[in-house]
Amino acid sequence: MKFITVLTFLFFFSFSLQAQEENVSGFFFGPKLGPTLGFQNWNGTERNAMINYHFAAFIESIDPDYNGALYAQLGLHSRGSGINVVSSITNFRANQAFVFRNISFQAGAKKRLLTNSLKTPYYFVGLRLEYQLSNNLQEVQERYFGSVASLYYPLPDFVNKWTYGLSFGGGIEFLGSEYVQPVVEVSISPDIAFQYQSQTISGITNPYNGQPTTLPERRIRNLSLEISLVVRFMRKVIYTD
Repeated sequence: MKFITVLTFLFFFSFSLQAQEENVSGFFFGPKLGPTLGFQNWNGTERNAMINYHFAAFIESIDPDYNGALYAQLGLHSRGSGINVVSSITNFRANQAFVFRNISFQAGAKKRLLTNSLKTPYYFVGLRLEYQLSNNLQEVQERYFGSVASLYYPLPDFVNKWTYGLSFGGGIEFLGSEYVQPVVEVSISPDIAFQYQSQTISGITNPYNGQPTTLPERRIRNLSLEISLVVRFMRKVIYTD
């Protein structure tokens, strides 16, 4: 309920800032894609970065007077992190990634800054609601089956399908034409809700010594840094009397 209330307030506040040219309406739309640097917090401990990707399609209101615009986007985002895996037997070293592939809906407000150059910087803030499509946790469990370390890796049964969070950042719109503009954007997306949450699990058998083991409670939140290459297409409608 709080998430919906804040989202509604953000939309109405942004809409109150917006001023359109008389007899002109329309919107911008287009794709966003690029690399993702994923991080996770496991019970207060930060994990290694994971490199992956994201793709989204967006729509944005026209803002000719630089008063502010509304935007919304829908995309596929890979959240997650990595850990260093070391084998004492083979001396094998690798960075094992834990990947959560989420469909993400984001909506918020964007503010462009008027300058004398051919580039227009901007900043934005939005709220996200995400649904998890898939993850690689079962693959990780099968890969390290029989090792003690696998007991402490996340288990597929405790993944939360729904999560939500914030997104904020900025970018630069480059001069193209009136109807097509290239953009470079950087965004930071911390989760508010947990992507993964498990209670304490007792009675697990340690595969090395056969003794019962208790797995501690685990809570995981995502944090993503994304660099996007964007193309803005304008759909402009001019009304005549």
